Amino acid sequence: MPNYYEFKLPAKILSGDGALEHIPHELEALGSTRPLLLSDEGLVKAGAVATVEGAMAQGGGAFAAQFCRIPPDSSIQTVNEIAAFFREQNCDGLVAVGGGSVIDTAKGVGMVLAQGSGDLLQNTGCEVLGRGAHVPFIAVPTTSGTGSEATLVAVVANPEKHVKMEFISYHLLPDAAVLDVRMTASLPPRITASTGMDTLCHAIEAASCLQRNPVSDAFAEKAMGLVM
Repeated sequence: MPNYYEFKLPAKILSGDGALEHIPHELEALGSTRPLLLSDEGLVKAGAVATVEGAMAQGGGAFAAQFCRIPPDSSIQTVNEIAAFFREQNCDGLVAVGGGSVIDTAKGVGMVLAQGSGDLLQNTGCEVLGRGAHVPFIAVPTTSGTGSEATLVAVVANPEKHVKMEFISYHLLPDAAVLDVRMTASLPPRITASTGMDTLCHAIEAASCLQRNPVSDAFAEKAMGLVM
């Protein structure tokens, strides 16, 4: 038992069959009427984006705009471009459908918008951000591996310096994480297995790192059992 530790997980989790259909209600509760959908071209082709759109429509909602060109390793330029697009389209919320790159990009966009800036580089640092303006944010993960929908970390590439930058703040966490089996059911067996191994690695890391605590231990132990 450590002498001191911190643990915070404010994201609401919606899990199970039909979870996607709850997105309109969650957006309404968060005060968002013109959400921006973020995803990538692969998920458009796979039909995942259409599935989310259908769920939105069934719940009486719709997206004000879409940006589905997020690359596998997103960059500062992509984040800044989406933030500008968000403002041009007069959007008021974010729904990220994808893996770690898409969700981390959404975190970066939310950071830029919340701080009223135009460049992600103006928000560098570890746990130095103020809350800023609230930008409703819902994450819909399409893999089991990264866990980005439940972490306070965003990793965004800086191509000019050839590095991946890490942003850390509790204010990066989404308001809700929507875990629906339809988002992972069509994954090829190899990807299912590799993301499962990624999940296992994260659980082992959480159980053995220097910042482990009783709460994280409980999650890590349960995760390892579920993965196995």
